[in-house]
Amino acid sequence: MTVMNADTIVLAEAGPGEPDLAARLIYDTGSYVFDCLYDRDFEAFLKITGFQWQQQGGAFSHVHARAALHDGNLAGIALGFPQSLYEQEFGTAMIAMAEKAGPDLIAHLPSVAGHIPWLFPDVPDDAWYLLFLSAHPQARGRGIGEKLLVDCYERARKAGCASLHLDVASVNPALRFYERMGLERLVESAVPKIAASHGVPSHIRMVKHLV
Repeated sequence: MTVMNADTIVLAEAGPGEPDLAARLIYDTGSYVFDCLYDRDFEAFLKITGFQWQQQGGAFSHVHARAALHDGNLAGIALGFPQSLYEQEFGTAMIAMAEKAGPDLIAHLPSVAGHIPWLFPDVPDDAWYLLFLSAHPQARGRGIGEKLLVDCYERARKAGCASLHLDVASVNPALRFYERMGLERLVESAVPKIAASHGVPSHIRMVKHLV
């Protein structure tokens, strides 16, 4: 088996395979928010997010992702899309989540669903939104995140977008990575209710100007 690093990684359009791993990679990008949304039911998160990964639409669908492949296996993902798809794809994702949720999750969602969106400012009309960027734990620190992010910049430019936006928890070490890759801190948002109930930290909107 070849050594896993940026030179041995192939970037390709993601497929619907490896849904459990894809869901775990997605979880690693925003565990605080997902624990709040799913009331710390990790198995429910895996089941529902893995299902959404396999669909042909929605904010968690593989159709919006680029895969980093090592020996044909998933080593990382970068999932994002232009702002013009933002509302539609999140709506599709929430419908799919509600359809797959059990009674306990259905009962929990109203207590947090109206608060989580305040963490995430509006995305400008001419922007591309990077929802998830994550590398396999065994692949971290080997340049794979950089390769995926540079590819995101190119995807955004090809889509005619003037900037790339993303949100990241203020306690996430990835903040330093994003700043090193040319993104700037734009605004920090905190929601006291879910900070108290589920320990959700403030989140920082970061932006990379592409033109």
